[in-house]
Amino acid sequence: MDGVRFGVLGPLLVTHEGRDVRVPAGQPQQVLVVLLLHAGQTVSVDHLMSTLWDGDPPASARKAVQVHVSQLRRALKDLPGVSLEWSRQGYRLDIPELSLDLRLFREARDPDEALGYWRGPALAELTTNTQLANQLEEERLAAVERRADKAIREGRHHEIIGELTGYVTQHPTRERLRGALMVALHRGGRQADALRTYDEGRRLLAEELGLDPGQELRDLHAAILRGDLPAVPRELPAKPDPFVGRGAEIALITGSAETVVAVHGPGGQGKSALATAAAHAMAERFPDGQLYADLHGATPGRSPLSPAEVIRRFLRALGTPPLAVPADVSEAAALYRSTLARRKVLVLLDNAVDAAQVGPLLPGEPGSTVLVTSRRMLATLSARHVRLDPLPEADALRLLGDDSEAARQVARACDHLPLALTIAAARLRSRPDWTTGTLARRLADQRHRLDELHFDDLGVRSSFQLGFEGLNADSTRAFVLLCCLNVPTVAGPVVQALLGQDDVDRVLDPLVDARLVEPCGPERYRVHDLLRLFGAEHVHDEKQEALTRALTHYRATLAAALKRLRPHAYGALTYSASEQDIGEPLRWLNDEAENLLAAARSTVDSPALAEHGLAIAHMLYPHLFKQDRVADLVELGQIADQAARTLGTSSALQTALLVRSAANRRIGSFEIALAQLEEVLQARAGDPFGQGRALSGIGTIQRELGELEQAAPTLARAIELMSEHGPAGAQRVPLSALAQVHQVAGRYEEALDAAVLSLELAREHEDEAGTAYALASQGQALFRLGRLTEAEAALGECIELCRVTGEHNDEWQALLCRAEVLLAAGRPEQAAADAGRCLEITAARGDRYGEGVARLVLAGAGREEHADRAAELLGTPGLRRDNLLDSLIG
Repeated sequence: MDGVRFGVLGPLLVTHEGRDVRVPAGQPQQVLVVLLLHAGQTVSVDHLMSTLWDGDPPASARKAVQVHVSQLRRALKDLPGVSLEWSRQGYRLDIPELSLDLRLFREARDPDEALGYWRGPALAELTTNTQLANQLEEERLAAVERRADKAIREGRHHEIIGELTGYVTQHPTRERLRGALMVALHRGGRQADALRTYDEGRRLLAEELGLDPGQELRDLHAAILRGDLPAVPRELPAKPDPFVGRGAEIALITGSAETVVAVHGPGGQGKSALATAAAHAMAERFPDGQLYADLHGATPGRSPLSPAEVIRRFLRALGTPPLAVPADVSEAAALYRSTLARRKVLVLLDNAVDAAQVGPLLPGEPGSTVLVTSRRMLATLSARHVRLDPLPEADALRLLGDDSEAARQVARACDHLPLALTIAAARLRSRPDWTTGTLARRLADQRHRLDELHFDDLGVRSSFQLGFEGLNADSTRAFVLLCCLNVPTVAGPVVQALLGQDDVDRVLDPLVDARLVEPCGPERYRVHDLLRLFGAEHVHDEKQEALTRALTHYRATLAAALKRLRPHAYGALTYSASEQDIGEPLRWLNDEAENLLAAARSTVDSPALAEHGLAIAHMLYPHLFKQDRVADLVELGQIADQAARTLGTSSALQTALLVRSAANRRIGSFEIALAQLEEVLQARAGDPFGQGRALSGIGTIQRELGELEQAAPTLARAIELMSEHGPAGAQRVPLSALAQVHQVAGRYEEALDAAVLSLELAREHEDEAGTAYALASQGQALFRLGRLTEAEAALGECIELCRVTGEHNDEWQALLCRAEVLLAAGRPEQAAADAGRCLEITAARGDRYGEGVARLVLAGAGREEHADRAAELLGTPGLRRDNLLDSLIG
């Protein structure tokens, strides 16, 4: 290290240009340490004597101090910036700024940097005065605690467990260190060790001091026992790059004392980028985490998120188990406010539509801060309001990376809007053959300016009109009809159906060139939200006819996908689809699920279109159910209900009940789901096959409720009706369900017989999903009959098929069953591998029951560290268990 360096945080250190400076040992070093601790201040001789001789100096002490100071002067005389002067008040040592490690330690903001200045016990030379050393040791331990907190916040808990263990051993009564170690152990999956660390501290305090642990440590212990140790979410989007200017706005936001800061401005002003940059600058002030939500106040094809949706997601991010999140909106909001209380959390709410959307998302007490962005000022919010204007010219030129006159012309053509400037800079980077002057000349013509910039804000109506009026008749028609189809993205085949023509490239190319339509993937397009509103104002005579064509296409393609993916569901559909085929049905369904939801949602109030929305909901719900897309499934139930009420027919209302029943079953409201299916059953007295479908669902729910004596005859009747009155092989679904009833009841031979029949039918009809379903039932029965090799083979095939069909919920259950088979076969390592994969799936989904049974099987496979957590999860009050899986794992 260059220059002069002094160190007291460890053995006394004096160096110059990286070389040691020799200071006489003994009391001269002690004098230097005292002077360094008071560098720049006068230290009296009496104080030096008291320190050197521990308050009892001899008669020769004053003379000895003078000798020691003389020795120090000789040792330090060649060090630049160092002087040791005497006055009547005492001695004063001046040293270069930032040359003393103690000062660097105290000024360091980062705890890792601060602790890097320590080389060992401080002030080792002051053997007669331990008070100063103890004070510095206290400061070091406080830095250690800050470093531990930081590592835990950043998810580096594994890195600090060893270090904290050593510190807790050295300082066993320091509760903050012990608490940090408990949190690190718990986050590292070592719950038992975390609880043991608490018990050791509690016993030590009681035995040595007669005290109980403090309230904070007791609360932490209780949270670990409950399994609800607060999560520390880190949800902020990446820091925008590049990001220039906005220094005044950043200062307003980060320096505000208000609980709510609301940024407003028109589209394209960079509100999201500013808020994200400010949030990153503030993040360290909120050790309990940062939450983020795009509220979709101005997102194409998306309705604004409801406060209830956001609250539920935030509660899960803050550590609330999904099944513990209240369904009632007011209860969920109250739990959200309680969860934020006494925490310091930063909440970034981007793209809000109005104050009503934001209000329920605000904390009830000080401590946390909410940062909101919106297009218009949310004037009714009690907040620090920050208005966003275009960038000053200097910042606009920085964003372009050029300060030439041509760059000034580009900035003016962009109205200094950050989005337009960013796009202009990107175009210059992507076209190295262009100069800034080239782009400036191309932007000079207003008729093509939006084409050149790909500018999607278009907040000025005249800008929209300029581009729109330049289209030919066919492209104009296409643009208007695309704007009427209110979906997030639209694929090429849907455009063909919407326009009623195969050759759509010819009419889409001018729209893409004009940036009225934006490509967002191979043969996939989107329309900006403001452009969509603009285009929809231009009413077209064939709007309803075009929408009918697009919705019919969605229905036909959805039916074709289901025919490939799960024909057992397709055979029950009332819609007669065309004979088209889909090569990758699962990918298509995943790609189009949001569009199908949006398309169905847009029909619910139209008597002419509601039939299509209901049909889409009827076909889509089995896929969402199996994919465990709970929120989408619940919304689909609402869509079906609204569409059915618009249609007003008994058949439509029954169809909606089927969708709503599936949603209620998935969220655990079995009684409501059962009542809805029973209503369908009564309404379909003249429809034997419809009754069979309803009975199949009723029997499954009865099994889940433990009503086995009712479930078996219910499913037997379903099998009978579906065999006699349904499509060939339709009874394979209730057969598998009946096998599960027999399994839970301990009738394993009957379970195997039903599973084998179901499997034969599924294979006969090339039904991969139905085959996996039947194989699971077969494997479970074979396991209980002791036919382990056959059980392992059946479950292995089931798992592979689940991965093909993307049904991870069925996959983890099959993995769990195979783990039990492998345990019974004496192969614990392979069993642990299956249970470990099961744990990954269930933990990622927040499924406390699934995680609990996975950990239970892991413990049974010799991984005993999972036992305590398994017991805790499975002992959760109100936890809804699966009696089928319980019957397999005991």
